[in-house]
Amino acid sequence: MPDTPRSDDDLPEALPEARLERERRVSLVWLIPLVALLAAAWLGYRAYTQQGPLVTIGFETAEGLEAGKTRVRYKDVDIGVVEAIDLAPDLARVLVRARLAAALSDYINDKARFWVVRPRLTRGQVSGLATLVGGAYIAADLSAGDTPQRAFDGLETPPVVTAVERGSVFILRADALGSLAAGSPVLYRGIEVGTVVGYTLRDDRSVAIQAFVNAPHDAWVNANTRFWNASGIGLSLDASGIRVDTESLASVLLGGIAFDDLPNTPSDARAQPETEFRLFADRDAAMAPQYAQREDWQLLFAGSVRGLVVGAPVEFRGIRIGEVTGIKLRMDSEQRRVEIPVEIAIESGRLGGSEDAATRRQLWDELVAQGLRAQLKNGNLLTGALYVDLDFHPDDAPRSIVWDAGAPRLPTVPTALDQLSDLLGKLVRLPLDSMGSDLAATLAALRDTTEATNSLLERIDRETASELNQTLVQTRKTLVALEKVLATNSPLQSEALRIFKELGTAARSLRIMSDYLERHPEALLRGKGGPGE
Repeated sequence: MPDTPRSDDDLPEALPEARLERERRVSLVWLIPLVALLAAAWLGYRAYTQQGPLVTIGFETAEGLEAGKTRVRYKDVDIGVVEAIDLAPDLARVLVRARLAAALSDYINDKARFWVVRPRLTRGQVSGLATLVGGAYIAADLSAGDTPQRAFDGLETPPVVTAVERGSVFILRADALGSLAAGSPVLYRGIEVGTVVGYTLRDDRSVAIQAFVNAPHDAWVNANTRFWNASGIGLSLDASGIRVDTESLASVLLGGIAFDDLPNTPSDARAQPETEFRLFADRDAAMAPQYAQREDWQLLFAGSVRGLVVGAPVEFRGIRIGEVTGIKLRMDSEQRRVEIPVEIAIESGRLGGSEDAATRRQLWDELVAQGLRAQLKNGNLLTGALYVDLDFHPDDAPRSIVWDAGAPRLPTVPTALDQLSDLLGKLVRLPLDSMGSDLAATLAALRDTTEATNSLLERIDRETASELNQTLVQTRKTLVALEKVLATNSPLQSEALRIFKELGTAARSLRIMSDYLERHPEALLRGKGGPGE
C-alpha cells in the first residue's frame, strides 16, 4: 500500500513536547570545568589554610639576599624562603618577607630571633665560611613562647648563645667594660664553662654584663660566689718580688671573666638566673673579705697628692683596713688657703672591738691622743703610687678629731717630701745676700786679726829670744849644781842623814818620857826619884 503524504495537521501531538525537552537538557561537557573550578577552589582553600606564617624581618642591608632564592634555616634545616625584599617607608632599613613552614607557627613568637649568616671574622671566632659557596641565608633561633609575633628586628651579628643551649645568664655589675666583649670566655678554675653574651650601659653609668654559664656548671654559682675580670696579664711588683697572674691564653687575647667561691665559706643555695653580682677588678680584690659596715672619714692634706687615686688602700701598719673613696679640691676663703679633702672609708669590721658607736668614738679619741695620724706614703717607687698610712707619731703636736665636719676628720702629718720641701723653702727665705756680706766682713776682720797676731808673735820672738837663751843657760847651771848637791857622797846628803838619826833618837826619848809620865803623872810636880820611888 503506497504511502500517502501527510500534512502538518496529520502529525502526532507528542512531537512538539519531545522537541522542547531536548532543548532544555544541559550538556555534560559543562560539568568538567565546574568540577575543575571546585577542585581548584578547594586546593586553594587548603593551601591557604595550611600555608605557614609570613614574617617580616628588618635588617640594615639586604647584602647577599634574593627574593625567591634565599632560604631560612633552623639547625641547617630549610624552614622557609624569602618571598620579597622591600625598603622601609623611611628608607632606614630593609624589610624582608619570608614564608615559613606551617608546622612552626607555634614557635614564631616574641622569643624568636633571626640573623643573616655571612662569612664573619671576629676576634673570638670565624663563622659562615660555608656561605662562600652556597650563598648567604637567614638563620633562625626558635623556642616556645606565649606571645605570637610576625614582625622582627633582625640581628646584625649572630647571637653567642642560642635557645637550644642549656644554662643560666647572670648579671655582672662593673664600673667599666675594659677588654671584655661578646664571646669572651667565662672560666671556672681555668676551665671555660660559659661566655659573655652581651652588655649594656645603665642609667647610673655602670655597665651590666650578661654572662652565660653552661649547665650543669651554672649550679655552682651561689650567694658566696665572686666574679672577677681575668683579662690580660696581671703584673704586680711588691716586697716579695714580681708576680704574674693570668687565667688562660684565651682570656689574655680575648678578655675573660673568672669565678669561684670565697675560701673557707660553705656553699650556699644555687643562685637563680638573672641574679646580679659585682665584677671585681682581680682575684685578690674578689677574695678579700667584704665588710658591710663602713665608716666614712675625711683627711686634709696641704701638700701635693699626685699619685693618690680613688681606690688606693688605707693601711694601718701594713694591714689594709679601707680605701680612698674621693679626692677633692676646696678653696677656704676665710683662711685664704687651698685644701685637698681626701675621703676614705674604713671597714670597721677589720678593726674588731665593740660595735657601740659611743665606745668606738671614745677609742678613736684615745688613739689620736696617743699620736695616731694619717700620712701619705709611696707604695711603689716605679709608679709613684701613694696610699694612706695610719700610724702613731708621738712627737707631733697634740690634736683631736673634728667630729662636727660632716664626716669626722682625722689629723694628718706631712710626708717626708713635704717636710723636705718646707726645709728647702725656709732655706730659700733666708737672707743669703746679707748673710754673705756679713760673713765676708767677718772673714776680713778675722784676717786682719790673724795678721796682727802673727806680727805680735814675730816681735815677741825677736825680743825674748836672747833673754830666753840666757835663762836656759842659767837653768842648766842650776840643775848641774843641784845634781852635785844631791849626789850620794855629797856633804849635804851626809848631814841630812845625821840629822835624821838625831831626830830618831829624840823621838825615842820623847816616847820613853811620855810612857813614864803616863805611869807617874805626879812627876810633873815632884820630879823624878821622889818619895815612894
